[in-house]
Amino acid sequence: MERFSESSIDAECFLRERLRIGDPFAVSTASRFRHKLLGRFEYYRHPEMLDVWGGPFNGQCFRQLMYVDLVSACKFEAIVETGTFRGSTTRFLAENSGGAPVYSCEYSPVNFEFAKWRLRSNQHLFLFNLDSRKFIRELSISRQARTFFYLDAHWSADLPLREELELILQNFENFVVMIDDFEVPNDPGYEADDYGSGKRLSLRDFPLHQDRRIACYFPARSASQESGLRRGAIVLASLGLQSKLDCINTLIPVADQIV
Repeated sequence: MERFSESSIDAECFLRERLRIGDPFAVSTASRFRHKLLGRFEYYRHPEMLDVWGGPFNGQCFRQLMYVDLVSACKFEAIVETGTFRGSTTRFLAENSGGAPVYSCEYSPVNFEFAKWRLRSNQHLFLFNLDSRKFIRELSISRQARTFFYLDAHWSADLPLREELELILQNFENFVVMIDDFEVPNDPGYEADDYGSGKRLSLRDFPLHQDRRIACYFPARSASQESGLRRGAIVLASLGLQSKLDCINTLIPVADQIV
C-alpha cells in the first residue's frame, strides 16, 4: 500500500511538471479528464439541467408529434442529430425511432460527457464528440438509406447550417431534415435564431423553398397552440419522400404558409 501511494505521488508530481512546462500531451490528457469529470459531476450534481430547455424538442408537444408522424410515414433506417446538448431530444429520438439506430454529435466536451453518461444504457444510440460538419461527412450510413436529420448545432457566429445541408444533399438520396429555431413565416409566435447579417434562420437568408432538389414544410399548428418554448422549425424532404410528407397532417407545404 505504501509503495502504491508513493508511485501515485510520483505520477502526480510528474504530471504537474509536464503541465508546468506546457507539454502538449500532458495538457491534452488533463483537459480530457477535466471535461469527463465536469460532465459527469454536472449529471449527478445538477439533475435540474437534464431538461433545461423544457424537455424533448424544447418541450414542444406538437413538434414531438411531427417527428413521430415522420417516423411512421417514412420508416427511417437511421436517425441523425447534430447538437446533442444534454441529450433530452436525443433520448426521445431513440425511444421513438421505430428501431432505427440514432447517431448524435456534440461539440462541447462537457455537454458530450453529460449526455454520454445520461444515455449510456441505450444500446442503439451512438454519440460523437465532433464538429457537426465533420460528423456528417464521416457518417457510415448508406447513401440510399431513408435517413432523418435533426439539425440543432447552431449556437454561435460559426453557423454550420449551410455546410450541413450541402453535405446532406450531396451524400444522401432519401432524407428528411428538421431544422430547429427556424422562422415560421406569418407566425411571429414561433421564435427563431438570428446570428447577424445573412445569418437569421429564415427563408430570407436560407431560401430553401427555391431549391428544386427538396420539398419544404412548416408546422401545421400555430405557435399559440404549441407548448414549451415555441421555437420555429422547417422540415425538408428529398423528392423521393415528398409524397410521404404530403400525407402527414401535422405538416403544411411551404407554399401554403407563405401565401
